[in-house]
Amino acid sequence: MPMIKAIVFDADGVIVRPKTWFFVPAESIYGIPQKTFLEFIHNDFQRCIKGELELLDILPRLLKQWQVRVSASDFIRAWMEHEHHVDAVLLEQIQVFRASGTPCYLATNQERNRAEYMKHEMGFQNLFDAIFISSELGTRKPEAAFYQKVQLALGLEPSEILFFDDSNSNVQSAKNLGWLGETFTPLEFSVLLEKHKIRQ
Repeated sequence: MPMIKAIVFDADGVIVRPKTWFFVPAESIYGIPQKTFLEFIHNDFQRCIKGELELLDILPRLLKQWQVRVSASDFIRAWMEHEHHVDAVLLEQIQVFRASGTPCYLATNQERNRAEYMKHEMGFQNLFDAIFISSELGTRKPEAAFYQKVQLALGLEPSEILFFDDSNSNVQSAKNLGWLGETFTPLEFSVLLEKHKIRQ
């Protein structure tokens, strides 16, 4: 088995796990139907994730259309704060890996506002050796280009990278490029580490 020289983690669903995503309370707080919010998430928001659109540019029009009477910046702040639920135990474990000589990285699909929130408000900038953001890279998981850009930055062979993501399709794309990939579930994390001979 090749030696693992880096562990790459997804954010949402792995490091960040709120009880509900924001589209749920947005219905009761702002009157935005979940179906309407999810349509936005699956369409224009995906372009924000790739850095093709800016959330602050498109949100004012949408809030007016949804008859939501708060500023775009206040809406984004409420969104970020609602989903601010990190796995403190996992983050502590990541610091153990780093202290023992195994660098750990974050690779996540995020638009620019939440990326900055994660770096500074969640403290991820100091908790990972580097952070790879889709809106900064101009490509997103599960596109092959995303993993290729991360690998180039790491300067490693694909078989030296272990990747954890809660999305099967994201994991499979990484494995297609030769990465070691595992679909993350909190209860099985220890088992997956043992599988790859990683000490906790």
